Amino acid sequence: MIAVSMPSDIADLLVAEGLAIRPGGRGSAAEFTVVGISALSATVSLLQAPDTFLRLTELVRTNFGRRSTAGVTVEIKGNGGSVTIPIPGDADIVTVARRVQEALLGDDE
Repeated sequence: MIAVSMPSDIADLLVAEGLAIRPGGRGSAAEFTVVGISALSATVSLLQAPDTFLRLTELVRTNFGRRSTAGVTVEIKGNGGSVTIPIPGDADIVTVARRVQEALLGDDE
């Protein structure tokens, strides 16, 4: 599992769907920021389920992509370094989810 700090709305949905758990006292966490959104953040531990990163990407697009073509941009700082990922409203979600996973876990996972 990897501890990730993200907007509370998304964290709550992932926990409710059984794709993440609220960690106990943890040290550092990777950061997942939706650019332009100032939201309270929460830290969760992502479960390594096959569709966890796909669902995370869908939730970002659904909750923060205001119009279907506008999309959003996320900034991720994790084990794999730092990356900025645009998620257009019509994005190939599987490809974006892979980029999110690589940014959080690095290339060796």
